[in-house]
Amino acid sequence: MVYRGESRVAGAKQKDRSSGMEAIREDIRGKQFRRVYLLYGEERYLVQQYRNELIRAVCGDKDSMNLNIHREESLNFGAIQDEILAMPFFAQYRMVVLDDTKLFRARRKGLEETEHAEEVPVSEDAPKDPMTEAGADLAGSLAAFLPKIPESSVVLFTEQPDEKKPGGEKGKASVDKRGRLFKAVVKCGLAVEFSAPDEKMLRKWVLGKLGAEKIRITGPTLETFLAMTGNDMSHISTECEKLISYAGRGGTIRTEDVEIVTSEILEGKIFRMLDLIVQHERGPALALYHDLIAIKEPPARIFILLMRQFDRLLLVRSILDEGGSTGKVMEVSGMPGWQADKSIRQARRFDAESLRQIVEQCADLQERAQSGKIDMRLALELLIIRTSA
Repeated sequence: MVYRGESRVAGAKQKDRSSGMEAIREDIRGKQFRRVYLLYGEERYLVQQYRNELIRAVCGDKDSMNLNIHREESLNFGAIQDEILAMPFFAQYRMVVLDDTKLFRARRKGLEETEHAEEVPVSEDAPKDPMTEAGADLAGSLAAFLPKIPESSVVLFTEQPDEKKPGGEKGKASVDKRGRLFKAVVKCGLAVEFSAPDEKMLRKWVLGKLGAEKIRITGPTLETFLAMTGNDMSHISTECEKLISYAGRGGTIRTEDVEIVTSEILEGKIFRMLDLIVQHERGPALALYHDLIAIKEPPARIFILLMRQFDRLLLVRSILDEGGSTGKVMEVSGMPGWQADKSIRQARRFDAESLRQIVEQCADLQERAQSGKIDMRLALELLIIRTSA
């Protein structure tokens, strides 16, 4: 058994998410906890799951005397230090949880040391940002204090996923691995990044939840379910519980059951709209578009997602023209198998030049909408009408 302060898996070298999760499970099984943990990454569901499991393992279900949880960004170092240094009350451990403090984000030069950081120069005349400066001071103080955490205390940091821009592109990272606080966590404990699960993991996870209730489901029906829910595990878990209640213990889930019960994510609807477009089903495609507008989905977001799907089809068409197979499409695009197969079927309805022209039309309509020459909603309607011709 490895005891507190020793690192079984070097945090900076943890490229395998499963090894990080297994390290946490081993700590829980052995009741030997590290001084500090950091849980972060794209998959919020897993972050919350392991956060709650660690809290239960360290403090039990009802021990509020030895548990302090902070969720605000404005924190007082002295108060946090006092909580960490306090002896547990009739227990082996006490725990301090710091949720989504933003302390691990990259900061301006001079506020926090980083190695090889690409910093943007800040003018001396620029207004000061007291929250950023305060955050840097607190992050630095915590980084220096972590090695002094007593054996009877466990500190747990959790950070929200990276910010996303309109259309789903990544924005500001929630954790800067070059920062002093991140390096201190790695040195004194364990940092685990929870990335989005792959298709194999999702299928196994869903089948496990259904199997626990002895519910049967076929492969194609499972693919329909995952196409409608996406890869957000929190959403999948909610929709899975609905299916379990609908089918009942020992029941069978059919494709029509999934379509009735499951709440489809926007990306799934866009993929379905694309399917209608490539089959020249203009009426149903526009009907689906009007349904999205009726439920207040922003036209700009629908446009960006649809444009991204056409970009993806052009990529798939290029791979096919070079003799690539489904495996190559999955490798290059990062799509799961079911989505790659469907994209291949869609791409085969076009030649590469036609798709290039559609992508150019998308860019032109987007530019006209962003410059105010036409309304974004009109741009989206024109895109659907033209591409479904």
